[in-house]
Order: sequence, then C-alpha cells, then structure tokens
Amino acid sequence: MRLEYSVTTTHTPDALREILSDPNFVLPKIFRSIKEIRSEGSSFSGTANYLGIKHYFQGNVYSSYNKVTYVFQIRRDKDSASGKLTFNINADGRLDISLEYSGFMEKGATILLKKWIGSFISNINEEIRLERIRRKI
Repeated sequence: MRLEYSVTTTHTPDALREILSDPNFVLPKIFRSIKEIRSEGSSFSGTANYLGIKHYFQGNVYSSYNKVTYVFQIRRDKDSASGKLTFNINADGRLDISLEYSGFMEKGATILLKKWIGSFISNINEEIRLERIRRKI
C-alpha cells in the first residue's frame, strides 16, 4: 500500500524539519493507536493497541535538509509488517507526505491510515504552531 498527500503550511522549512523529526510528536498524531513511545537518538520503539490487537513497533528516523523519513517495523506474535513515512519539505512550506506499508493487517490498515493521515493534515498548521510555541522555535 502506498498513500500520498500534499499540504501547504505557513511554517518555515527549518521549523517543519525540527518538529517533524521528532517521533514523539509525529507518530502518535498519525498512528492514533500508539499507547507508548520511547525514543533515543534517531531510534524509537513502543506499543500500540487497535481493537484489542496489541502490537509492537520500532524504527529509525532520518533527517536531511529537505526530507524526514521514518522507517519502521511492526510485530505481533508471528505477524509482522514494515513501513516508511516520508515528509518532503519544500522551500515554500509545502509538505509532500508519503506512507508505504506492507504486511500485518495491510488491507484493514489502509482505510484507517487514510482517516488518521487526513485528520493530521487537516490540523497540521495549528498542531505545528502550538508545538513551535511549546518549544519556543
């Protein structure tokens, strides 16, 4: 599965890169089933629970001048999945967002992820504005 979105923001590329590079900010806002997240350096891990299905995730975040990429794996017992979430940050503040996901619960996850990403995009300017205030950026 691959989902792609584009959204215009009013924030600077530097502010977008700093905030979108933080898994503690991004991941719970996009993946609403996350119950716990830990991050150390560029690595993150945690637990999520959707409809009583508890699963674990781990991955890394990579950040460059105009791109932030999250590469992650999900596992539940013998089931597993992998994914990649990418934010391309354009000079005009536009964000191109793509999510690739395959494996465990892929078909069911597609509808859910479209809804969660749509919600994230509809509130992105305000969410980032509040986070910039909190961090004094």
